[in-house]
Amino acid sequence: MENILLENEEIRFHNGFPSLVRFFKGDSQKPLVVFFPGWAHLGRISYGFVGCDEKHFLAYWLVKKGYSFLATSYPIDHPVYSDVYPGFTLTDWGKMASEIVDQFISENRLKKGVIGINWSASGQIIRPFNVACKSLGINVRFNLSIEASPALLMPPEYNLDIKKTKRNMVSLEDTYYPFFWKGLQEQSQINEKKIISKRDYLSHFVGDIPIGLMGTNEFFEDGDFAVNIEKSFEDKDFFAFNEYPLVTNISGNSSLSPYHPIVDKYTWGFLTTRKIYHDYFVQSQKSGFEISEHKLKELVRYVNTVPDRLSKVVSGNHFLFVGKKGARNVANHLEKFDFEVERIKADISGILS
Repeated sequence: MENILLENEEIRFHNGFPSLVRFFKGDSQKPLVVFFPGWAHLGRISYGFVGCDEKHFLAYWLVKKGYSFLATSYPIDHPVYSDVYPGFTLTDWGKMASEIVDQFISENRLKKGVIGINWSASGQIIRPFNVACKSLGINVRFNLSIEASPALLMPPEYNLDIKKTKRNMVSLEDTYYPFFWKGLQEQSQINEKKIISKRDYLSHFVGDIPIGLMGTNEFFEDGDFAVNIEKSFEDKDFFAFNEYPLVTNISGNSSLSPYHPIVDKYTWGFLTTRKIYHDYFVQSQKSGFEISEHKLKELVRYVNTVPDRLSKVVSGNHFLFVGKKGARNVANHLEKFDFEVERIKADISGILS
């Protein structure tokens, strides 16, 4: 594959790291939607490649709804990048992405309100991205997790079958590429049409990744992979509840990827209810609001409905947003979540007033 960018793609450097990006302009009065890819993937998985049917990809349907759309990538070992960055961390990713978003908002005169779409392993950067955005005056309205989990704190002995490359990156070619490709084949069957050829997929979409994004406790330090528990706690900071935005989630119903429909609703539900408690109830107490028994019962009943209201299980697998049916479905759900999140915020504020 030649070292070239596809039409309308750019490499933007921020926080010392490069990101492959592509921007689609929508209604400047609507929030900017920002896409984050999972393990080994470029942001192209959200908008496609030359010669593809753009209707098989998420960007098309969100722009059709009027949203501006920004596909971002992190630096993987792929010809679009001139170098590798094995020391790249979740914190680096969040800061880099926030600066890119800030620049695109300024360049296109958009509102400083964004919606994040986090697929797969990029669920790990929902918190650091939100923190970095706040420092720039950007409001993350909510994040949509697609088959994604947060940066969970793992036991010290936790490890994956990691293959280190000569360029100090992690190769998933033997361990995860077969799973990825099987998922895309199944999405093609659901849509009754081939979405991507295997050759195009391997050429245009995937590459080796930095160890710090693998979800283990390992980092690239002093020329090698090394376990650093203290750094892992700091980079993930899972329990910093008030640093998350509200998170909605969509999981697939395929037996190819059973983990996410089993755990995601209440993993994110746990963080979301803690977020609501800290941001709304605790803050109202600090402002002198004294809650009555009646109001408390009303609040408890309401908050207990939130995880169900912000979660959906849909047809598809780990790539449920790829293919016309899934891409359009996710865009529809995002639009509904956009209204639902604002309603939840207003309702809780009303209860606590």
